[in-house]
Formats: sequence, structure tokens, C-alpha cells
Amino acid sequence: MKRANERWCVLAWMTLVALAAAGCGARVPPERLLANLQQAMQGDVSDAEASAAHSRTVEAALDENVLNGLRRDEVEERIGRGAPCSRHPRCAEHDFADNDWFYEVGRPAAGYGRALPLLILGFDRTGRVVRSWNLRTH
Repeated sequence: MKRANERWCVLAWMTLVALAAAGCGARVPPERLLANLQQAMQGDVSDAEASAAHSRTVEAALDENVLNGLRRDEVEERIGRGAPCSRHPRCAEHDFADNDWFYEVGRPAAGYGRALPLLILGFDRTGRVVRSWNLRTH
């Protein structure tokens, strides 16, 4: 029961942060948006509600362009190293290079078989983020 309450509190908090970032309140600092994104990437996804909360967190970070202009090492420091785009068909569908990065946002809990939010980051020749795409699940 305690774990369920903690999960609910985290989801509610992430949703509030995403709504605030979307213009329904005060602006959320970029550092907070990045921390929320990192937390979502490591969080469990056990149902559609959790997936939607993670998806909104990704959307809030991208809407505020908190990753644009960062170098690969800065992205890795803030949210972790992505997997090479050569490993995911969505990258090619959206014209990302094989060495761009993708992230599945969240870890599927046992029995959860639906799609996770997906974040793809595209880098220029100097290694800076110049574009992004996300698969929304909300």
C-alpha cells in the first residue's frame, strides 16, 4: 500500500509539473524539467496512467527546449546516454541518423505490454542537439 501511495504522489507531482510547464501556472526552471525527465526515464510504468504521466514529462521538457543546444556529454550527464538510433525503426521513419540517440522513457513493470513514451534526439556535426521527437502516449 505504501508503494502505491508513493507512486500516486510521484505521478500527481509529475503531472502538475507538466501542466505548469505547459502554461497553466508559473514557469518551471529548466533544471527541474531535466530532473523530472531523468526521474521519468528511471521510473516504472505499470499502467496507461503512468505512461501518460511520463509522456507529459517528456513533452514539457521538449516544449521548453531544455535539451536543444546541449552537447552529447551534457545530455549524457543530465539524462543518461541514449541508445543509437540504428537500433530503433522510429528513428529512420523520422529521418534521424544512425548515431542519433533514442530513449524509451520508463521501465515497463511486469505485465505492462503497451508502448512507452519515446524520445529521440538528433545531433549536428558538432555534437549538439538540434532536433527532437517524441512518441506521446497520452
